[in-house]
Amino acid sequence: MKKFSAFTSLLFATVLAFAIASVFNLPLFITAPVLIAGFLFAPKQNNVLGLNSTNNLSARAGFDHARKMFAAAMLDKFPNWGAAMEWANSLKLSQNEIRREVQLTATANQFTFGLTVNQFSSGATGLFNTEVPLQQSDSLCVAEYGIFIRKPASATSTIDSLDTYADVATYSTANVQAALNGTLYSHGNFKITANNDVILPSRGLFNHLYVPQTQNLANVAAATGIQTSALNQRRGAEDGFVTCEPNIVLIGSKNYSPQIIIPVALAAVETNLRAVVIFRGVLAQNSTIIN
Repeated sequence: MKKFSAFTSLLFATVLAFAIASVFNLPLFITAPVLIAGFLFAPKQNNVLGLNSTNNLSARAGFDHARKMFAAAMLDKFPNWGAAMEWANSLKLSQNEIRREVQLTATANQFTFGLTVNQFSSGATGLFNTEVPLQQSDSLCVAEYGIFIRKPASATSTIDSLDTYADVATYSTANVQAALNGTLYSHGNFKITANNDVILPSRGLFNHLYVPQTQNLANVAAATGIQTSALNQRRGAEDGFVTCEPNIVLIGSKNYSPQIIIPVALAAVETNLRAVVIFRGVLAQNSTIIN
């Protein structure tokens, strides 16, 4: 595969140096060497610069890398790499995300998420109305993923938020805060298998724990539906998400089992309490062969 070249890094660093020097009125002979050195020697993941997902250059590099990942995933269907890349370049690609949810209980220490439209999560007999499953005909090259908790008022409610920790206002039942912030987030792990092959053995849920600076102090007023205090500080583009390098390609025609595994069952839960996983990346529509 063609690597993210030093020339590309040099070019981007030079342009960025000019921009910074112009905006902040700094000497170019200072900004240029620092940025060029940083981009040439900074750590890279899978030949993609380690910038966050809100950066256009990173998004373009991720898009180009995703095409190669799709070609590699289907290489056995083509006579050579060139043919596989030609097929990958013909795909309908877009930034997208998959969202699946699982009900949390106090009787289990493993919770399995469904992934495709015909797979249900642990204990479920259908899809929640807030889920976005992967279609069997599609594939997603995952750039990052996040694991959250939520407490909807009912099985179909959508007025709750996705949370990166259990705050006292929302998760007020005794021992629930300790169970979520401690047992789940601080000591739990995330595992993914594909056709019984373990592709992500164990990644700590502590990576997803984010306690913001401004904390929720009171619930929404029941009579008016108006928030009565400051909300938790949160940025949906970043908070709660971690990088997925090397990238995982989720193929709709395969059998994936994303799982949350905790050392012991949760000491307490609340009604409708759920864990949510969101996979973000580049989606390739109609890219799989459904048997």
